Amino acid sequence: MHCIVFFGIQGSGKGTQAELLSEFLDFQHINIGDLFRDQVARETDLGKQVHEIMCRGELVPDELVFEIIYSSLRQDLKGIVFDGFPRTLKQAEHLMQNYKVVQVFFLELSEEEAIARISARRVCSGCGANYNLNSSKPLRDNVCDDCGAELKIRDDDRPEAIAKRVKEFYAKTLALKDFFAAHNLLCLIDGGGSIEAVATRIRNKVTGLF
Repeated sequence: MHCIVFFGIQGSGKGTQAELLSEFLDFQHINIGDLFRDQVARETDLGKQVHEIMCRGELVPDELVFEIIYSSLRQDLKGIVFDGFPRTLKQAEHLMQNYKVVQVFFLELSEEEAIARISARRVCSGCGANYNLNSSKPLRDNVCDDCGAELKIRDDDRPEAIAKRVKEFYAKTLALKDFFAAHNLLCLIDGGGSIEAVATRIRNKVTGLF
């Protein structure tokens, strides 16, 4: 199955851009964090394993990640846009062996701007809708437009958690740039500016690939 990969520092907008491109191409958008949460919420056998592992503060093993991805694949769509996967070289090798990787987009953004974006994120405590105090503010301060519930800061968007995630990104995920560059798949995209401007840059690169 054809696939496109997005990665970049937290806050670079890869989730938003992956979703927009998946809609543009009629591809399945796969976000690993969302898959984990879905499996846990539905209390599947895989979800129970993920929940136990995360409660211990451990990383979900690669083989379990691969199994969860495989179980979620939709055959009715033309391909996949991966967001949050791969995160390690072992996962990247698995991806190359099992999928036809067409393009890998690395969204470039300074650490300072990325942290500013993350710090401005809010999520609805009721329906889970996402907001950003810089780019997509609610109509009323700290109140969800959709259900009226209070907005909150996710635990992993707090300063200490952000610092840890940025450190992990530079320690592990950044090595993927060299891996995909060696396979002539890497495409660097300026992640600055508006969502629409970044999306246009990406669509211009995708044109002609399929």
